Order: sequence, then C-alpha cells, then structure tokens
Amino acid sequence: MTWQESAAKAVQRLVSRTGNPLFTRRQLIDSEIKQIIAETASAGETPDQTLSRVLQELRDQGVIKFEASGVYRLLKIVAKAYPRKNFFVQMFTKDISLEDCVLDLIDNSVDGFIKSRHLRLSEVASVFWEKKETKKRTSELPEIHVSLSDTKFEIRDNCGGIDFKDAQNEVFNFGHSTGWTSESLGVYGIGLKRALFKLGNHFEVFSQTTKNGFSCELDVDVWVEKDNSIDDWTFPLKEERAEPSFAKAGTRIRVNRLHDEVKMRMKTGTVESSLRKSISTTFSFFLNRYVKIFVNNQMVEPTPIPTSRPSKGTVSFERFPDDGVEIRILATLAKTGADGRYDQTQTGWYVICNGRAVLTADKGEITGWGISPMPAYHTQYGGFIGLVFFESANPMKMPWTTTKRSLNRESAIYLRTRGKMALAARPVLAFMRSKYSADYDTAPVERELARNTVEATPAQLATAKTVQFEVIKTAPPPNPTTRVQYYALNSDLDKIRKHLNKSRMSAVAIGEHTFNYFLDQEGLK
Repeated sequence: MTWQESAAKAVQRLVSRTGNPLFTRRQLIDSEIKQIIAETASAGETPDQTLSRVLQELRDQGVIKFEASGVYRLLKIVAKAYPRKNFFVQMFTKDISLEDCVLDLIDNSVDGFIKSRHLRLSEVASVFWEKKETKKRTSELPEIHVSLSDTKFEIRDNCGGIDFKDAQNEVFNFGHSTGWTSESLGVYGIGLKRALFKLGNHFEVFSQTTKNGFSCELDVDVWVEKDNSIDDWTFPLKEERAEPSFAKAGTRIRVNRLHDEVKMRMKTGTVESSLRKSISTTFSFFLNRYVKIFVNNQMVEPTPIPTSRPSKGTVSFERFPDDGVEIRILATLAKTGADGRYDQTQTGWYVICNGRAVLTADKGEITGWGISPMPAYHTQYGGFIGLVFFESANPMKMPWTTTKRSLNRESAIYLRTRGKMALAARPVLAFMRSKYSADYDTAPVERELARNTVEATPAQLATAKTVQFEVIKTAPPPNPTTRVQYYALNSDLDKIRKHLNKSRMSAVAIGEHTFNYFLDQEGLK
C-alpha cells in the first residue's frame, strides 16, 4: 500500500472516531503513524516528515483542506460500507440447504481437477454430446470422498489441489474482483466459505499441488469477534510442501464443532440418502466419466436421464449461440420402465450449466409450465422430457443462482431460451395430449406408438440442424377379409345338417362350409 493510500485511510479512521472533520497533524501521528508504517512497510527514519509531505499531496488533490498551522479539515467524508462477518456467518448461510453446501464443496474438488489437468470446463461439458465417447477405466479416475456424521464433516480428494497463490489472493475472498474470469463451477466466490460457515465453528483446509501447498485453520467464533476494519478480513495461511505425486495431489477439508441444527439433521438419518441422490443427479455427467464420488465410503452412481426417441420419427433439437453462451435444447419422449409406464419423478425439464445439473425433472413455472404457450403441467404430459444445456467459457453468463440449484428468472439469456424451449416442447405435448383423445380410431394407435420408442442418449439424439418432434404414423395394412351375410330357409339348413350328420352345426359354420364347397367345386381355390 502506498503512503497516500494509507494516510487517507488513517485520516478517515481518525475522523470517524472523533466525529469531527477537523484534525491535527499531531493527532494523526499519535494515533495512526504506527499502522501507516506497517501498511507501507516503511523503513525510513523520518516518518513524521513523510506524513507532512503526504498531507500536502492530499490537500493538493482536494481530499483535505488546510485550516491553520497543523490543523486540517477532511473534505471527502465517507460513510462506512464495510461487510460484516456476522452477516456472512449467521445470515448468509440461512439461504442454502446442508446438501447444497456439500455440492458447493464438491464443485471445489471438480474445479481442482479441471485446473490441474489444464482443461476447459466448457469443452469438458461439450464432450457429453460426442457420438463416440472415449471411456476411461474408473480405476484411473480421481476420487472425491465425503464423510459425515453428527460429530464431524470431511471432504477429501486427489483432484490436483489448490495453488498456494490462489489461496492467498482469491480462494478465500468473499466474491471476486471486477474483471475476474475463470472456467470453473465455483462462480461467485462464496460457495466454499458459506459451506464452511454453515457446517460448523471450526474448520481446517489442507491442500497440495505438485508445485506447492498450504494449510488453513480457523476458529470461526474468534474470527468473527474482530471486525473493526477491512483489514480484519483475512484467514491465517501456512505454506506446506508440494506433493510430488500427481495422483495424490488434492485437498482435504475438515469441519469440527458442528452447529446444533447440523447435528440434528445428521441424527435424523436422512441426510446421507438425500445427499447421495443430489450428487447422483447434479453431477450425473461427471460421475464415472471424470471423477468418482463416495459418500461414507459408498460410491455414488450417476442417475441417467431417461431419454428416448420415437422408433419412427424425430425429436426436437436446436443448437444456437447467445452472447457467448452455446445452448442446446432437446425435447422428446421419455423412456418407459419395465412395466411400460413413465416414471414421472424423472420426467420434465432438465437444465444443465457447464455439465452441472441446475434443475432436474422440473414441472414448474420456472421452466415455462403454465406460461403461454406452454400449458400447466398435467399427468397426461408424464412422458415428456426436455434438456437444456448451457456451455460457456465465462460461467458468469450462466443463468444460475448463487446456490446453482435454481435459475435467475431475470436472466436475459434464459428468458430468450425459454421461448425456444416452449417451441421445442409444443409438438411433444400435442402428441401426448392426443394419446388421451376421444377419437377411439386413432388413440389406440398413438398409445402404441408412445410405447414403441427406442432408448437413446442425448448425444445420440442431437442433430446437425434444427428439427421438430414428429411421430410418423403408419397406416394399418388393409383387411383381406369381408364379412358375407345372406338369408336361407331353416328347412334348408336342417337338410344340410342331416346330410353332414352334424345336428348342432351353426348357421355361420354352414355358411362357411357351403362357401368353401362352392370354391372347391368350381376350382377357384
């Protein structure tokens, strides 16, 4: 920090304490000179003289005004707009669930993997659309282990670790500076800290890359107490040795002294299963493709999206750019289960941002249901499934919220996309409605077509050009038979029965017999 910057801050502090814009050079020296020397790392022997020179510079810049010998007036009086630690620790954590906090910490691990492998997240996400995917052996994939109980929480990985300089300058900031860009799932710069504060009062972070390492231990209760200036917003770091093995480089985060509400949720026994389900759907496109994730030593398997296509027809698909974001929309029929029924807990809209699922099987207004031209969701649309993929080198352009579990309703990109989603869905929904038509001549045919689908992945359903959903209806083959009816005397029917020795022969059977007899006798067969 320069002398001018430090002196200007010192003047602000002094005036704030006294409540008087007038101050003297002697007051400033007595109360602030030590901090100024520390902030500027000054090694000079005459700091008082340097301060006099800097006060003149501040006067020339219009920051202060000379009133009398050694007396100054602060002209640019400012109001404090400091962040407050208590807000971030007590209030900011109330808007996110325990499961979503863990997902944020997993984002941190995935980001370590992306950065250490020199990959681009947007390109990683686009791989999901490749027709022929190169599969990796799962034994070669990095692992993320989540361990939780009602006494402690831990997440550890071998995904590459966090660079020491990043830890010093960026990772522990509350938000990012203007102009910050990075292809990562950690977008807003708040997820890691919010998760740690949500979980407990004490945490330890230990991370190693192949170049360096660091550790951080924080007692949150003690940290919160000191909140007098922006200079109090720091975490203690200790430099650690690098990890020579690339396969072992990674991060370990432990949280102790869990909050009482966290302990209560843990004791219910539902958190682990709920978390496993959230991971399975949120990171479905990463699991067993780029990383493996374990919860209490049990591996989490991805939940596939049950997409299919009509065996005769096409799906709706469109790909287009919008302000630096590549967008793909797919709308089709869902794959039915073994019982021939749709699992409506897995149908609806899926929204994926750079590979991370933000909404899954959504049937609400946020994805357009009930907003013209989309109808409100009804069980007759239980076979509909739609996917929207957003991919961008700038994750700040994504339409997700800070929790990354919902969408920003005011996002211009998303609002424009939602209109295209409705257009893609319209023919699918029309087809679903026709399944329940009162026209009994066509409904059975279309119900059979709905069941007659072919399972396919989103990559297999993608097309080179924009197409609309369509089911090609095949006309039934013509009936080769015609019903023949005619009247005959009962006495003549009895004669035939007696001649054939078949007293109980029906009139229909007699008609068929005589018809076939005629064809035989005339040589027509």
